Amino acid sequence: MRNGIPLAAVSELTDEIRQDPQQGMVVCGVGVDWQNGTRALISALPLKFGRHTVSRGHSWIVDEPRQLGGGNHGPSPQELLLGGVGACIMVGFTVGASVLGVQLESLRVEMRAEMDLSGFLGLSDQVALRRIDVRIEVKGDGTPEQFERLRREAIAHSPNAMSVAQGVSLNSELHILA
Repeated sequence: MRNGIPLAAVSELTDEIRQDPQQGMVVCGVGVDWQNGTRALISALPLKFGRHTVSRGHSWIVDEPRQLGGGNHGPSPQELLLGGVGACIMVGFTVGASVLGVQLESLRVEMRAEMDLSGFLGLSDQVALRRIDVRIEVKGDGTPEQFERLRREAIAHSPNAMSVAQGVSLNSELHILA
């Protein structure tokens, strides 16, 4: 165990996926239930991990700030997106550090994005998020070279960061309830 990461479990999972790539397939999701105005309750759906289904009991509120018509009851959808990408990078950094034998004392991933609301408001065809900046602050017993390697690999191997940077298909359907 290093940095709170059970290294034996990571090694075991890596071996399982190497032997049967289907064990590395994850299907996850959320339900977003409108409450009022721009506020919604988001609930994690059961997670399918290889042959296993894992129940998830997590829920959280999302809302816009008052300036965008919301009640400021929770993080905005963009803040949740940035949080998801930043947390995914943090997980990769922490697991990578543990595998390298680097003990972390502190780690902070700060995410910032520039957003153009003209596309959201239908005033232009501009993409809303223009760029995302990532800042990683770390303290531990690693060398600067190890930390730089961990930064590069955490971003390159983060499913969330790769999805945002490279794009991912978005499919939608509508069901009208009677």
